[in-house]
Amino acid sequence: MTNMLTIGKYRALQRASTADGIFNILAIDHMDSLKRAINPENPMSVTDEQMTVMKHDVVSTLMPTISGTLLDPVYGAAQMISQDLRKQVGLLVELEKADYSMQPLPLVVDIRPNWSVEKIKRMSADGVKLFYYYDPDNYDLCQQQDTTIQAVVNDCAVYDIPLYAEPIVSNVNPDNRQRKVIESAKRANDLGADILKVEFPIDASTNMNHADWQEACEALNDAVDKPWVLLSAGVDFEVFCQQVAIACQAGASGFIVGRAVWGDACTIQNSDERIAWLKTNGIERIQKLNNIANQYATSWHKIYHPPKITPDWHIHY
Repeated sequence: MTNMLTIGKYRALQRASTADGIFNILAIDHMDSLKRAINPENPMSVTDEQMTVMKHDVVSTLMPTISGTLLDPVYGAAQMISQDLRKQVGLLVELEKADYSMQPLPLVVDIRPNWSVEKIKRMSADGVKLFYYYDPDNYDLCQQQDTTIQAVVNDCAVYDIPLYAEPIVSNVNPDNRQRKVIESAKRANDLGADILKVEFPIDASTNMNHADWQEACEALNDAVDKPWVLLSAGVDFEVFCQQVAIACQAGASGFIVGRAVWGDACTIQNSDERIAWLKTNGIERIQKLNNIANQYATSWHKIYHPPKITPDWHIHY
């Protein structure tokens, strides 16, 4: 099934993917979790400069190997543009305010104050990322989240920029994970998200049966009609490689990877040594994932097509 995409969203997806329409995207939009990775003993001591330098080291070193990068508005997005983010690399920017250190964890999504879809578009980014918790069995939560998601979908339509929706299932266990992941992805799909950034539907810590993985990913693919990409969720790199292979064979259009690639570099305090690690281990990891996705993934070009263009298209745009 193919869907028509507006010309602005179509152009933005072109910039964030490979020429073949595959998403090989590096995520380092992490906030408090990155502080904990840099200094597990005292994360609050991590300075703004340390956060910015870490993000710059990762993105600038791995930039030649990626189709796009996902960054935050506080320490990453504008800083990377000002320090020469390559024009060939798409830029996705986080919209929500995430504070995973709060307990109990707030489940209702909150847009970062003084931040918006409009501002993300104004900075010439290529996508809006919205992370939120979702529980198909929790009616009240779903109602609240759906209201926010729909508002963001509407804003993205106004400013003609793609929405990458990232539903993370809550109140989950190995018995209900597959159903909840699929139902949450389908809800984002039906609400109008353009790209679905999805968790692996099977918990690898309890089930490493690849036949089960394949069946679950195929069920996920059958439930949606928008491109979906796999997120790494901090799993071991080799496990993520296996997940990407099976997800892409089932219909995924690539991956958005974070700590599975660069997590080990966080403990290296010296920037030069960290960059040296990234130039070897980091690039090797990204290239391995790229090879898997480029071999198996479904191009988003097979799912989306541009609008019919006539000489008067601009009048109605």
